[in-house]
Amino acid sequence: MVTNKVDLWRVSDSLNVNPSTVQKILEGNPVSRSVTKKIHAAFEQGGTLDAKRTRRNDPEPNHSTAERLMEVYALYEKEKSLRTVGKKLGLSFERVRQLLEKGSAIGLFEYKPPKAPLLSREKILKDYKKLLNRSQVAKANHISVNYLSKLIAQYRITDENLEAVRAEGQRIQCIKQYGALARRLGYHPTTTELHRLKSTRSLAFKIRRSWGSMEAFRKEQNILPGQPFEGNRDRKEKQVLSEV
Repeated sequence: MVTNKVDLWRVSDSLNVNPSTVQKILEGNPVSRSVTKKIHAAFEQGGTLDAKRTRRNDPEPNHSTAERLMEVYALYEKEKSLRTVGKKLGLSFERVRQLLEKGSAIGLFEYKPPKAPLLSREKILKDYKKLLNRSQVAKANHISVNYLSKLIAQYRITDENLEAVRAEGQRIQCIKQYGALARRLGYHPTTTELHRLKSTRSLAFKIRRSWGSMEAFRKEQNILPGQPFEGNRDRKEKQVLSEV
C-alpha cells in the first residue's frame, strides 16, 4: 500500500522506474510501452507495488533510490562530513548534499545541514593570498565554493581585490621559493643557472611574470648573481638583536 512519499520511492525503486511513473499508475493514467515492459521485467525479478521493497541488483552509484539515500545518510551520520562521504562513495561534495536534502524532503530521514562558518572579510583575503584560488580557500575552511562566493559578494570583495591579493601572494611565494633555492646552493644563481633545470625555469617564469623581469626582482631584493647567500647569517643577526 502506497500512503506517502517514502512508500512511493520504495515502490519506484522496486520497479526500476521514476516515482512520477508510479504516481501515474496509481492515478490510473496510461504509461508508455517501454515503461510497461520495464515494470513487467521488474515483476518477473520480484518487484512489487507493495511498499515493501525488493533490493535491486547493482544500483548505479548516482541513482537516487530510497536505499541509496539511506546508505548516504548512514555514512554521513558516521562521518559527519560531506566531503568525506563523497570521497568514500565517489561522489562530489555537492552531490552528497543534494542526496541528503532529497532524502530529507521525502521523509526518509531528517537531514540538518551544519551551519557554515561565517568567515570574516580579513580571513577570506588572508587565505586567498596564501592559497591563490577560491576552491582551495573553500576547502581549507570546509565550506562550498558557492558559499564562499556568496560571502565574497556579501563583503563586496571585487575581482580586482582578489587579483591584487593573488598577485601579492604569488610574489611572496616566489620570494620564499627563491630563498630556499639560494639557501640550498649557498649563493644567488645567475639567470642561466635558473633556466638550466625545469623546476628553476618555472620559478624564473613566475618571477618575470610578477616583477616584469629578473633584474627588477633582483633590484627590489638587493640581490647580485653569484653573491653568497646570507640568509642564515641574517637570521642569526636578527636573533642576536632580539635577545639584546
